[in-house]
Amino acid sequence: MAESLSVTSQPKKLCLSYTGGKDCTLTLHLLSAQPEKYNIVSLITFTPATTKPFLAHPQHLIKLQSLALNLPHQFLSVTPPYVESYRSLIVSCNIDALATGDILDVCNRFMDRVIESTDIELVRPLWERERTELIEEIFKLEFEVLISCVNLEKIKEEVARKLVGNILTRDLYENVILKQDVDGCGEMGEYHSMVLNAPLFKKRIVIKKGKQTISEDGKFLFFEVQECEAVDKS
Repeated sequence: MAESLSVTSQPKKLCLSYTGGKDCTLTLHLLSAQPEKYNIVSLITFTPATTKPFLAHPQHLIKLQSLALNLPHQFLSVTPPYVESYRSLIVSCNIDALATGDILDVCNRFMDRVIESTDIELVRPLWERERTELIEEIFKLEFEVLISCVNLEKIKEEVARKLVGNILTRDLYENVILKQDVDGCGEMGEYHSMVLNAPLFKKRIVIKKGKQTISEDGKFLFFEVQECEAVDKS
């Protein structure tokens, strides 16, 4: 009888759609704990083909996060028609899997439609999980999470002022965010965040100067990061 040969499968090459927020960073931590399944080759940030800056997720801060994580990163500029543009860019990455920090289907199955005609696996470890469970994981991992932006059409300005530019603490979550009629993780766009430190970070990010600013259209209160740096962890 011929001796059977055992075949060891290689981990899938994976890119993570990364905005620097708490959800995609939690996704990174969860997938990094599965090296036998996934090889995280790069962080990718999709950006519109415009000079208008991200309010909630400043690009210079994302660059600093990728350096602190010691992971390759690239900005990918998308143009209409968006499904085709996203698909082309993702396929060009030559990967087996794309991960996102999505929790709910808030964009009419957008990413599902993007990858449906490809062989790329869509990986969403946070999908439809309870918000309190996800927040507890973030607190347990001791993420340092900056609340970077609040939608003033969903949260009153007087409340937003208590959030923007501050670190997400259990007290802020339980006594401010949960008192609003919003998704606990901000999945409907109520608020956004940027992670300054986490277990996978080789350095921590320090905000040296910044201020609360209202967007030109009056719809958002965001934290304008003016000076920041990555420093050694003590």
